[in-house]
Amino acid sequence: MQIPRISIEKSDLVTLFRIYRKTIAYCLIAIVIYSIVDKAANNFATKPVIVASKELAAGSVLVETDLKEIRIPQSAIVANSLAKTELVGKMLSANIAPDEQLTSTRVIASNHVISDQRVVGVRIIDSEIASILRPGSLVDVVKINNSNGIYGGVIAKNVSVIAIASKKSSFGSSAGSVVMVSTNNDTAVTLAINSGEKLTVLLH
Repeated sequence: MQIPRISIEKSDLVTLFRIYRKTIAYCLIAIVIYSIVDKAANNFATKPVIVASKELAAGSVLVETDLKEIRIPQSAIVANSLAKTELVGKMLSANIAPDEQLTSTRVIASNHVISDQRVVGVRIIDSEIASILRPGSLVDVVKINNSNGIYGGVIAKNVSVIAIASKKSSFGSSAGSVVMVSTNNDTAVTLAINSGEKLTVLLH
C-alpha cells in the first residue's frame, strides 16, 4: 500500500501562522513567565543549613553547642556544606565568624592530632609564607633572632600544620599570621617559650 504524499505549500504555512499567531504568542509568553516564576521560586526557597553559633577559633574541636541550624535561601548555600553529625568532633582549620556556614574545607579530622602530641600556635612574621601553608604541611620552625638581636636557628623540626588561625593579625608589638601546629610535648613547650620571638618556617 502506497502512502499518499501530502503537499504543503508555503502559502498554507503562512495562512496557518496568521490564524494561530495569537495562540503561539500566548504560549511563548506563558513559557517565559513560567521560567521567571520558577527561577524566582528557587531563589527564595529556603533550606536548613548548619552555621557557627558564635565566633570560633582555628584549632577548636567542634561540639554541638558550637553549631546551630538556620534556614537561608537555597541560592545562598555554599558548596560542600556539612551536616551537624559530620561536624561534631572535627577540628577547625581556620577562624569562623558567627553564622558562617561550615564546609569541608574549614574542618579537618581531629584524629590528625596524635594522642601524645600537643597543639600550639606559632606566629609567623611573614604572612605571605603562612598563606601557602595547608593543614598537613610539614615544616621546621626557625627563630630569626631574639629580643637582643642574637641569631637564633631551628627550634622545631618536622612539626605538622593543623590550621591557619589568623592572617595579618597582631598581638602586642608582634604581627604576622598565627599557624597552629601539632608536635610532641617538649617541642610544643619550646615553641610556646619562643612565641614572642621573630619566627618563620621552612617548608619540607
